[in-house]
Amino acid sequence: MSSITEKSAPVRSKELTVRGHLLRHTLTLAGRNLTKLRTSPQIVIFSALQPIIMMLMFMVLFAGAVAGSQEEYLQFLLPGMLAQNAAFMVTTVGQAINSDIDKGIFDRFRSLPIARSAPLVAHILGDLPRQAAATVVILVFGVCVGFRLHTDPLSVLLAVLIVLLVSFSLSWIALTIGLIADKPESVNMLVMIVLFPMAFGSNTMVATETLPGWLQAWAKINPVTHLSDAVRGLLSGPTSGVGSSIGTTTLACAVVMAVFVPLAVRSYARRI
Repeated sequence: MSSITEKSAPVRSKELTVRGHLLRHTLTLAGRNLTKLRTSPQIVIFSALQPIIMMLMFMVLFAGAVAGSQEEYLQFLLPGMLAQNAAFMVTTVGQAINSDIDKGIFDRFRSLPIARSAPLVAHILGDLPRQAAATVVILVFGVCVGFRLHTDPLSVLLAVLIVLLVSFSLSWIALTIGLIADKPESVNMLVMIVLFPMAFGSNTMVATETLPGWLQAWAKINPVTHLSDAVRGLLSGPTSGVGSSIGTTTLACAVVMAVFVPLAVRSYARRI
């Protein structure tokens, strides 16, 4: 019995060592992406500028038809834009990893004694600060132009975190496409083709019941719809009914990752 214990101890020690190496390598490579953000802060500015422009445009064009006033429509629109932007922000992840492969940087990674999956996770973790900053900038801008928070700070923080959770899970879709695509120029188009129906086939800009019947069926099962419902409840209240939306959104994230994490790892193994 003691011999079995002695044999299993080195195995457990080796597993812990491998996990420790993976974490250290991942954080080191993620720091490389953070360096890019520090040297190029315009990346964060541009990430927030596009949804802000879209939000202002939709306020001017649709406020009268949808809600009667811009102030009232902004209360509905801003949470939807945060949810929609969770899908749009991930395109840079696919572009970045494809660019690294195209420039031969991954050949350098392959020659280094690092965990093979570390560059994949590092690209996503390294992009999360940009996504978080863009989400906060959009929210702050919305408050400056008239959006009113009717919940507590903890609910607001939870709204930001649930948006980042969706971005994290959808990043694996963009990452998989980035590993499959031949050139960085084609990644953005391919990611948009996949995520565009999710971003716009939802209740981000108009209520679900105002959509055509066939589109309502899609919107009701669309994770972005449940995300926007959760964010609206967490920002505008009441918060009593958002538990179901948060649960559905979290389940959708788990399903996306269960499908695309293995696909990304397999595509990465084939690509390198």
